[in-house]
Amino acid sequence: MAGSRKETTISIRKLIIFHHSSGKSVRNIVKLVNLSHSTVQYVIKRFKEENRIENNVSKGRPAKLTERDQRFIIRKFVKNPRLSALKVSAEFNENLSTPISPETVRRVLRAAGLNGRSARRKFFVSAKNRKLMFSSAKSMLNKPEAYWNNVLFADKSKYNVFCSDGRIMVWRRKNE
Repeated sequence: MAGSRKETTISIRKLIIFHHSSGKSVRNIVKLVNLSHSTVQYVIKRFKEENRIENNVSKGRPAKLTERDQRFIIRKFVKNPRLSALKVSAEFNENLSTPISPETVRRVLRAAGLNGRSARRKFFVSAKNRKLMFSSAKSMLNKPEAYWNNVLFADKSKYNVFCSDGRIMVWRRKNE
């Protein structure tokens, strides 16, 4: 477990260096600034070796998205898992000044525990519609053959003759 540490301010560091350069001992400086012995020694050591009081400049590229932007992206995919990263990045680029790539969107989603999965094929028929379909099928059971010669079946189902629409991808968490 990492302990939380408070950073000493620049003004306190300057005060430590001022007292050190005026010839005071580390023990006296510790009493004056009310910090630990090791902290005072570290500030003095860093001033002697590197001739600086400030912290090092942070390494690495700063994050392009804020936490609020990341939450916005995650919320979009939780509401509609069938969205593509390309569409969301295009929408994000229209609304905000910082342009982001689709890969950045994917990276945010994966960090949040969402992964691209192939959508499951299942057709939803409610209990009410099931009863209606069953009752209409029962009523048609004893119709004569002449009746069926004049019936044209129209179904709302979509059929592809030449090729499929491809796999439909969704963003889901594990075991969802």
